[in-house]
Amino acid sequence: MRYQIKWDVRNGFTLIETLVVVAIVLTLSAVAMPSLKHLIVSERLQSVSYGIVQDMREVREDAILYQQNLRMYFCVDPRSARNFYMFETFQKDPLNGTHYTPGDVPDGRHFVKRTLKYNVFFGPHHPFQEFGWINGKQYYYLEFFSGAGNHFRGEPNAMDHITLVDKKSGLKYFVILNMVGRARLSGTEPAP
Repeated sequence: MRYQIKWDVRNGFTLIETLVVVAIVLTLSAVAMPSLKHLIVSERLQSVSYGIVQDMREVREDAILYQQNLRMYFCVDPRSARNFYMFETFQKDPLNGTHYTPGDVPDGRHFVKRTLKYNVFFGPHHPFQEFGWINGKQYYYLEFFSGAGNHFRGEPNAMDHITLVDKKSGLKYFVILNMVGRARLSGTEPAP
């Protein structure tokens, strides 16, 4: 009984086949990279926008719940400082109607400071109403009313929008506030 041994059995791929597959994968990656970068920047802007909208909703709901007019402050000048906002969830002195101001130290509970992530800054548009200059920074504010006087519950002091800009790409995203205090997101600038 004789057995034949076959030596021509191949396991795996040749070097040329492997190099061709790697070249195809690299080419497809290079073509897709710009689209992925744009998608990542867009997702980051959207994430920051969602955070601002959520904080606006919280301030509006707290104004209604605690029957206090509550404010959000947006730093708009100088350009290097356009990367944070502050908001109150309870007035500094509710018996006298005294608000926190950007000069106060945030406590993280009743007065909160949020820094925008991912190198996102507020655009040059000045939203809502001017508050003034404190410590070399200019602030604008948004106030949600509690329902006292001539205002309905949750009404904002102004209808406007916030422009968010990615520092590297220049891509913009907008947070739009309507007359009843509801915030929404948009990738296109609202009409004046």
